[in-house]
Amino acid sequence: MKSKKQLILSNFAVFFACMLLILGPARAQSDRNGDRRVTSSYFISNATVIPTAGKIHRNYDIVFKDGIITQIGKNLTVPKDSKEIKGESLFVYPGFIDLGNQLGVQPPELPDRPGDFDTSNPIPELAGIHPQFSSADHYKFSESDENEMRKLGFTIAQKIPVGNGMLPGTTTIVIYGHEKNNNLLKEDKSLYFQFNTVGGVYPHTKLAVMAKWRDLFQNAVLYQEHTAIYEKNKLVKRVTTDPVLEALIPVTQNQKTLLVAGRNELDVRRALKMQEDNNFKLILLGVNEGPELIPILKSKQVGVILKLALTDDNFLEGLEGEEQGKDYEERLKKGQEAYLESLRLASKYEKEGIPFAFTSLDLDKKDFFSNLKLMVSNGLSKDVALAALTSNPAKLLGIESISGSIAPGKMANMVIMTDSLFSKDGKVSMVVSDGYLFDYTEENSPEKPGNQVWTYAAETPVGQSKGSWEFFKKNEQWNGTVSYDSPKGTGIKKTKMENLELKDDSLSFSFKVETEEAVLDVTVTGTINENKFDGSMDISGYNQFTVQATKKEKPNNNHE
Repeated sequence: MKSKKQLILSNFAVFFACMLLILGPARAQSDRNGDRRVTSSYFISNATVIPTAGKIHRNYDIVFKDGIITQIGKNLTVPKDSKEIKGESLFVYPGFIDLGNQLGVQPPELPDRPGDFDTSNPIPELAGIHPQFSSADHYKFSESDENEMRKLGFTIAQKIPVGNGMLPGTTTIVIYGHEKNNNLLKEDKSLYFQFNTVGGVYPHTKLAVMAKWRDLFQNAVLYQEHTAIYEKNKLVKRVTTDPVLEALIPVTQNQKTLLVAGRNELDVRRALKMQEDNNFKLILLGVNEGPELIPILKSKQVGVILKLALTDDNFLEGLEGEEQGKDYEERLKKGQEAYLESLRLASKYEKEGIPFAFTSLDLDKKDFFSNLKLMVSNGLSKDVALAALTSNPAKLLGIESISGSIAPGKMANMVIMTDSLFSKDGKVSMVVSDGYLFDYTEENSPEKPGNQVWTYAAETPVGQSKGSWEFFKKNEQWNGTVSYDSPKGTGIKKTKMENLELKDDSLSFSFKVETEEAVLDVTVTGTINENKFDGSMDISGYNQFTVQATKKEKPNNNHE
């Protein structure tokens, strides 16, 4: 039988092989980066939970297992196999849903133009008419791109196809979970349409695009009728297979939505005219102007997806005198009003009672939270803003039974924030997507002027591990914290340094790490030469490792 000391060393070795008690993002295989589930069961304790827009529960617990929320309530019993995430001072929201995103979607390969190519009657693919193409077939999960969206709180996205013409294909719903998982949620949810042309071929203008749509719609209706007749009576001429018309049939029968890019007011009017001529379910994507159309959209019960990307403020600062020109004051006033009108658009939809969702198309990611708050400061209520990110897009996609709110039986997709979503200091701390935990605590930790942040690396038997130390003054006394990946599998832990001595030429401190078997004492000592640290890390007297660190000269207060 192994001695207690041997057991401690054995467990410590296993833990050390994973993380070496140090935060190592490039090497970690733990829940904080979603690399793998140490456990499939989690327990968020004593948090402020906003399960859906308009509701708030304080000191609530959430249990989720195998990617599904199993319990939500007060004073829940912690399941034996669950890893706890302490939720005191944290706010938990449903995961955000992005409608109309092209990250990771590649353009399809199209056939070459034949030698006798007729620009007035091209094959559909060369005219940008290939609705039978699915974005699922051209989507490749990119961890770097998708992680940037996940950091903002997005857990589900509707991917739209990439293409130059009017009917580039069908949309796909994906989840931002583990990169090695099957992240496809649903295929062929909507047919994507845009008022785009392919240069030099018919349809070559937007009016021609509308005319072509009418022809395709009516031909799809006739194609379906002919197919039905042929099935009943084989004496009728056999129907020649047409993949374009087959892809349009679900739209003609109101079984599939037509998602139309409404990039400006004129395009929105064109889309409404198309729907008037041929009845179909319509959702407008990327609307950012045309408030006078709101009553029409309300009467027609058209789905609306507003842009999170706002009009640039190019007017409020004005121009130098020599640059002003004629009618400057009038032009400046119109420009200012146009800018403010874009900020108020969402609130006008709310006033008319039209539910809407948001799209990240054309959005600079760093503007997400600021743009959202700008809309709120210009009349949009916080509840409706949250609904536009959660429950409304879930309904538009037809996935409200599994997403859009926090409730037992729904997917474990949640955004965990340091403060409320619309507060000045609120930052995304963690994101749960498909039941995987992605921890952004360290990236979003506040770095106040005067603080010292050091990035360090320790040479270990299993390679190099990297992390950071943070030092700050309180009452003229240096204090510090060190982050490490919990050996209990509960994500990142940040613990206080003890016996800290920080001088111009030396540094020493200690901290404790709790494992399943013991509490380990870790001591770091070494010398400082300008912005460089060289020293050692001693762990409970068993092992000693080389540590080097570099001081950040300018802590990034904006986390860009």
